[in-house]
Amino acid sequence: MEYDLSKVGVEKDLQYECITTTISKDGIKNAGAFAFVYLGEDKVHCHLFEGSKTLQNILDTNEYVVNITQDPLVFTYATLNCLGDEYYTDDADIAIIKDTPAYIIVDVEDIDIKTPENFPINGDSSIYFITGKIRKFVINDDGARAFNRGMSGLIEGLVNFSRYKIVGEEQRKVYMDQLLENQRIINKVSDEKTKKVMDYLVEQYKKY
Repeated sequence: MEYDLSKVGVEKDLQYECITTTISKDGIKNAGAFAFVYLGEDKVHCHLFEGSKTLQNILDTNEYVVNITQDPLVFTYATLNCLGDEYYTDDADIAIIKDTPAYIIVDVEDIDIKTPENFPINGDSSIYFITGKIRKFVINDDGARAFNRGMSGLIEGLVNFSRYKIVGEEQRKVYMDQLLENQRIINKVSDEKTKKVMDYLVEQYKKY
């Protein structure tokens, strides 16, 4: 079955930030801020480093939920591992964030483990590449949109550019370093339009 994730702003093969919710074998719900990629039709992908509760729950239950939201509180609490029970629906057998604009329930189909010995990873932890099949796609809010980091990086670059011409050399270096890091991220996660305009912005910076 093919799902139309463009309804929530998701394009094939691009990376979006979301809140991944899971439930343990003992019924304890957990949330973490992780990225996912839509592979087309009914397939999605994510990758997680070993050691997280999210990964352990996925390994134990073979399912997870992609919550599509831009709520700053939910992102913060999920990242800091303090999203309280009041943020979840009353479902006992699955973890879904209450009032989330949209969500995708994913059944895990394949897990490929990459170790530091066979994959260019910084650190000693292995990384798990997880491919899954969409079981259910629900839109609760027609305005739901998945968050792509590229736009944030572009906006930061534009804001800094408005100051770039009037600051000293030391601050210019700070802005340029931020710009090039954001360009790296955009080249990794964003669409061709955003990549093109970021390249143009870098050219404008270099004129000064």
